[in-house]
Amino acid sequence: MTEPAPRTLLVFGLGNVGGTVARLAAARGWSVHAVNRAGAKVGRDLGDLVDAPGLAGRPVLDMAETDLAGLGADIALVATHDRLAETLPHHRRLLEAGLDVVCVGAESSYPADVDPGAAREIDAMARGNGVTFTGCGLWDAYRIWTLKTLAGPCTGIDAIHHRSVTDVNRFGPEVVRIARVGEDPADLAADGGGERSIYRVFLVQVTASLGLTVTGVEERQEPVILDAPAACATLGGEVAAGRCAGLRTVIEVATAEGVGARAEIELRLTLPGEGEWMSWRIDGAPPAELRLSGLDTGHATASSVVNRLPDVLAAPAGLVTCDTLAPMRFIPDPGAAAPVGNKRDAR
Repeated sequence: MTEPAPRTLLVFGLGNVGGTVARLAAARGWSVHAVNRAGAKVGRDLGDLVDAPGLAGRPVLDMAETDLAGLGADIALVATHDRLAETLPHHRRLLEAGLDVVCVGAESSYPADVDPGAAREIDAMARGNGVTFTGCGLWDAYRIWTLKTLAGPCTGIDAIHHRSVTDVNRFGPEVVRIARVGEDPADLAADGGGERSIYRVFLVQVTASLGLTVTGVEERQEPVILDAPAACATLGGEVAAGRCAGLRTVIEVATAEGVGARAEIELRLTLPGEGEWMSWRIDGAPPAELRLSGLDTGHATASSVVNRLPDVLAAPAGLVTCDTLAPMRFIPDPGAAAPVGNKRDAR
């Protein structure tokens, strides 16, 4: 019996997350191609760039000049930006090329909360091309499915609470910019707290996924100021005490059922020995509380994408949010998890 050819992943964006996805996917049996915006990475050997010897000999291609459909990929990853407005043109091009698409951009996790018109467009385009679009950049195992699992035994919920600390050093320049690292805290106050938080979408998404009706969302952002200097690899030095080490975002979601959801999320530099963590608490019957510590969110962002690829390949055509997929699972045999037939084969 002939073994099926390995599934092929196309990675667009070779920053920290995209490069790690390429390396992890190759190690788990995927064939990987990569495209990037015009610049220094185009033309480089993909294996050398992402430290994956199995990908040696494959050049990084220019996204704008590449026949994406001609690469023979089954599914594409967009790993360029958290804002839907920035990634939407790339989504259009990849969907029109007949590729399933996953995106690590935070706002792509739940586009309907960001831009309902764009969400409808993505859904129609995916359906029209017989492919699936899914956003999975916010570690849905931790930020979505942990709460859904805790809520499973509940016969009543009064309130939901979430807190987390994420180290910006796990990510690239765009995340450092969003977190306002190194800026004067007074500048943040002067512009009203900055742009809309990239984390709002996940709290709306997970609240709605419990069957609750979201009626309102309030958010505010405030600077996190550390008492000691903290290293920032992206900025190439230390951020002095008293400067902005990142942002604390407070989000409050109201529902028609009277259940309130609140999140306090810190995206910032961490001090030595501090570590990343997150917690969930449900006030209800029965109550529940869970804290996850010792996290490596940089790896988790990339590995969540890799472990979701088979689910997206097997999902129906259209915009499919990660909370409607099965819970994320460990895949001991990646080859066995990838479906032999999928939407692309049926066209």
